[in-house]
Amino acid sequence: MISAYLASVTHLPRVFGYLLAILILTQLEKSNGYVSAWMLGLLFYPQILNRFLCRSSRRDVTMPVMSVDAIVTGLLISLVDFNFEAGVVLFSILSVSAIIIGGLGLWVLLVPVSVMGMLLGAMCHPLSFSGNASFYFICFFALLAYLCFVGVLVYRETHRLNKEQKQRQSIQVRLEKFRALITPYVSPEFISSDGDLAAYTRKRLSVLFVDMEGFTRLMDTADEFLVAGMLNRYFEVMTEAASKHGGTVNKFMGDGLMVFFGDARSEGPVMDAVACIEAAIEMRAKFKKLSEEWQAGGGLPLHLRMGIHTGYCLLGNFGCATRRDYTAMGSVVNLASRLEGLARRGEILISADTRRQVGPHVDCAHRGRMRVKGFTEPVSTYSVNGLSRAIGISPEVRLLS
Repeated sequence: MISAYLASVTHLPRVFGYLLAILILTQLEKSNGYVSAWMLGLLFYPQILNRFLCRSSRRDVTMPVMSVDAIVTGLLISLVDFNFEAGVVLFSILSVSAIIIGGLGLWVLLVPVSVMGMLLGAMCHPLSFSGNASFYFICFFALLAYLCFVGVLVYRETHRLNKEQKQRQSIQVRLEKFRALITPYVSPEFISSDGDLAAYTRKRLSVLFVDMEGFTRLMDTADEFLVAGMLNRYFEVMTEAASKHGGTVNKFMGDGLMVFFGDARSEGPVMDAVACIEAAIEMRAKFKKLSEEWQAGGGLPLHLRMGIHTGYCLLGNFGCATRRDYTAMGSVVNLASRLEGLARRGEILISADTRRQVGPHVDCAHRGRMRVKGFTEPVSTYSVNGLSRAIGISPEVRLLS
């Protein structure tokens, strides 16, 4: 609330300013019960006002509150018989407060209000009260003390703001590092969506599922810590190959993983599909070396199975209020997973849709039409032998994609 913020910012300067006003009133020669009542009111007024501001439901009470201060200042100036030195001090205290809170615009509005307070005081005060010998010294001291006090408050506030600025810069640096870390794995649209967890997009992706055959048996026969180290090494190699070709490593599932191409870094459906197959071929080659290393150490032979399908998926954050995962959903993901399950050892099995995308750039063998669980019609499948050209994407294909 603005009123609570105003209370926190202005309370100490207001209390100090009215204490200085009380100090000036103590130097009046004709001090009596009337002046004492004023001093008592000035002592309690800031506390009452602060409690009112903290409890107020109004959004902005700056002008009404400062107007009351301006009227009180005018009454005080008339109370000291319009003494020049005292008037300068009291009006300076009001002016400094007004400029800090609302700038010159607020100060200009408060000048006529303080004049009204002077006129009201001239009509209402029963007597004129003049200062004693030390009155002018006290006025000078009050002005100097208030300026020093405000200077200390400004220094503290500046120091606090500088500290917060450094903290924000530190957080910004961490966020930039985190952004650079997750950019290869998360869609740029999601990163720029300001955390809109309800945002979903539909994109054409090439989805790759990878699974390691023989891992379950390995877990039952080998040391668990050794297997954990092997699994981490396997995921590291697979992730490196996928990221190299622009894939988004979406999730790890036991000894398998799901990768999709065309989200975080897309060059069109054709290029994304080719990049997906390039990544799968590289994964297969690197896994073969890993498997040979493990077998050389006395381990059981392991094999990869991979399935790829291309089509439109729904991308977004799925889950519940306590946990959400950014992933792709739809029949494209389901078919890619089913193709991985139908693939043979060391095989990259792709759908006809993916085959149409990659065209002549991938060497494939037709595996025939297969019955796939969850799909009514048989699915045409192809087994990937390799790339037909090293980096075989012509400028024409890039343009069409």
